[in-house]
Amino acid sequence: MRKLVSSTIISTLLAGGVVAGAAAPASAGCAPSPGTGYRITNKSTVSEPTSLHSQWVYDNSGGTVGYNDTSTASISVSGTAGLGTEAGVLLAKASTSFSVTVGGSWTWTDSWTYTLPVKNKAGKTKVRLTLFHESKKFKGTKYSYYYDGHCNYHEKTLWSRWVTAPVKKNNSVWGLEWA
Repeated sequence: MRKLVSSTIISTLLAGGVVAGAAAPASAGCAPSPGTGYRITNKSTVSEPTSLHSQWVYDNSGGTVGYNDTSTASISVSGTAGLGTEAGVLLAKASTSFSVTVGGSWTWTDSWTYTLPVKNKAGKTKVRLTLFHESKKFKGTKYSYYYDGHCNYHEKTLWSRWVTAPVKKNNSVWGLEWA
């Protein structure tokens, strides 16, 4: 049987044919290669200050600090400078990872009237009332990968950075901010 198979292979090669499978690369059964991907790690929920805040007051003055105006609150993503269109891909991946939509910015216009008592904070001298908005903080990584001839996975980090992105839903709270 062995002689018959080797005779057939030699005859086919001499005739200028190709033996199916004999020239196939070893990685043909592996996953697609090469490629790139994005990974979201070190996830947390944070409250980031928006553009709305009162004037600074001394934190030892007692009394209250307030905000009363019709204006627009806004906050923007941080950590995506220089990514260009990849920023959108990264934010889409983060939205899926957090199961909540995050974006490049959040804005809301309303009539705001809030007051809180002034509180002292050790090591600080001034306080103000600030609107904080829910944001998602994470480490975004772009990587390239390939499978070698033995179907072994190889990966290289192309870049990695910390990103803080506001959620798109209106999830804000007034609070004190010290300096």
